[in-house]
Amino acid sequence: MKSSSEIIQESKLLELKTPNKLKSGESKISTPELKKIFYIEAKKYFKNRHREFQVDNENKRFLDIFCKYFSKDLEFEKLYEGELQKGLLIIGPHGTGKTSVLEIIQIVSLKYNIKQIWYPIKPTIEIVGEFNRSEGTTKDNIIQYYSKGKYLFDDLGAEKDASNYGKENIFERILELRYNNFKSKGIITHLTTNLTLKELQTRYGNRVFDRIHEMFNILELKGNSRRF
Repeated sequence: MKSSSEIIQESKLLELKTPNKLKSGESKISTPELKKIFYIEAKKYFKNRHREFQVDNENKRFLDIFCKYFSKDLEFEKLYEGELQKGLLIIGPHGTGKTSVLEIIQIVSLKYNIKQIWYPIKPTIEIVGEFNRSEGTTKDNIIQYYSKGKYLFDDLGAEKDASNYGKENIFERILELRYNNFKSKGIITHLTTNLTLKELQTRYGNRVFDRIHEMFNILELKGNSRRF
């Protein structure tokens, strides 16, 4: 049985106007609309995992910035000095909900037909696994494949170096290529990581680190682990 608070939240959703249709056939949504829908879907998402979605002092500001970004709200740039044409790099300790909030945005995109906020999520560990299982020129094909199109690479830094006649950090190559596509075509990349900025610099080198600042709005999701 739904709680009274859940019923109230869902009734508020019914009061929302249907998102306006863009000429491309995609839907656009305001920040207040996205926040309400996100809250409802987050409650369901965490309930299915026997957990509770909570907005607290550690994540409240983050969620405001996060929803402004995905609703393409110009206040994201005015209030938070972000750039809407860049992707998101979400950093923070283990278990704070970095991957979860992005998976919820995917749910919202599919359920409410808001196509412009959709992106595939791919754990970095899986990409390295694909690379290691391939042979010869197929290895380079994998690098080229993940250098194109909009992607979220989850848990950057958790992957081990790939095997390629020795050890190779393939995400140096992928991020370099995606930087070129960002500059030439505006292709957006999203990342999550448990590493600090200093650790990213050490792991992927100064060249990639410089490009990170050009490609990403860097958001930190603080707090203790929410995996309970």
